[in-house]
Amino acid sequence: MKYKEYKIRHNELERDILNFLRTLIEESTITSKTRQVNCIKVNVFGYIELVILHDDLTFIGEDNEEYGIYSDCCLEDLIDIISQI
Repeated sequence: MKYKEYKIRHNELERDILNFLRTLIEESTITSKTRQVNCIKVNVFGYIELVILHDDLTFIGEDNEEYGIYSDCCLEDLIDIISQI
């Protein structure tokens, strides 16, 4: 398999995972404790919630700060989050 094919498959997987996380958040009945938005509870790298803020997937840390989706996580970590829900 050529590099381009791997890159395409990786990008498709990444898109699917991020879209799935968005759907989980949008359909969640849990409201963030610090933001007035839906969230899913997580427990990874000190993050406690995953929310959508300004149209971006954003982690909320134990310190109530906001962190980008790839601050500490890789695609495998995001898959693990999905598998724990």
